[in-house]
Amino acid sequence: MDEQLLIKQCKQQQRQAQQRLFEELYPSAYRLSRRYLFRSQDIEDVLIGVFVRIFRHLESFEYRGEGSLRKWVNTIVIHECIRFLSAYRPVITEEDVTFLAAERDWDGDPSGVDAEQVMLILDQMPAGYRTVFNLYAMEGYTHSEIAGLLNITEGTSKSQLSKARNHIIEKLKERKSYGTL
Repeated sequence: MDEQLLIKQCKQQQRQAQQRLFEELYPSAYRLSRRYLFRSQDIEDVLIGVFVRIFRHLESFEYRGEGSLRKWVNTIVIHECIRFLSAYRPVITEEDVTFLAAERDWDGDPSGVDAEQVMLILDQMPAGYRTVFNLYAMEGYTHSEIAGLLNITEGTSKSQLSKARNHIIEKLKERKSYGTL
């Protein structure tokens, strides 16, 4: 896709270009929002808001080279997911499940762990853990940036990340011991 031309055509309100832009960006926006939200209805609701925002603010978008559009869209997706989580669910929740130990190293063999199993674990993780984990580990935000985005302290961000990691490790251990990996 020639981003610069497509953006120009969209800014000129060319419907075919807007449709093409939507079709090009929707799959990756869906996958990204899937990291933060579990229910497909929630994802669809958020993506409606994302694309309304994209088309409403595309005029102010400044093209900075190939990939700059996707980065801008990803930022919008992340912010809309966080806004959704803040409005409809508590972002930082207390763990419903008690862990056997707070700090454990996983000495398991990473071979045999597939992405689908990890996604299932992430889906079942409390929203606060999942959000901080995704922002830090997947998107590369710092704890300071996460604290600002989620309106929490840096310490809470670090704690949530630690708990998310422990949660993933424990679930991987459980799955391995039950032979589901």
